[in-house]
Amino acid sequence: MRIVTVLVRWALLALAVVLAAWVTPDVDFSGGPVSALVVAVLVAAANVVAQLLLRWLPTSEHMLVLAAVTLVVNGCVVWLASALTTRLRIDNIIAAITFALMVTVFSVALTWVGDRLVARSSRSTAEAG
Repeated sequence: MRIVTVLVRWALLALAVVLAAWVTPDVDFSGGPVSALVVAVLVAAANVVAQLLLRWLPTSEHMLVLAAVTLVVNGCVVWLASALTTRLRIDNIIAAITFALMVTVFSVALTWVGDRLVARSSRSTAEAG
């Protein structure tokens, strides 16, 4: 993965964190763009830890159960990650799970839009050249 792609995805995750904190009750984000980038790193690290923890759980043939377990584990790890910074305050586990879900939704949506814009830009550049 190119460094530019990593930086763009990091910025999109930071924007997703800000949007998720804005729409999620009992979650407060404080700070500017640098704070958003710091919290995005913590959320990304929490996602990695959650994925590692989920590998230890027995797999289920039911996707809905696996998705629910993933969401709860991710919410717990994000809640613990919020304890590492004063920039993000999450009041309870339900807020943490909701915040984790909202970060995922916003991140997927922003990445999809970003990929479409890059594809459109690449297509128009190829047609012009």
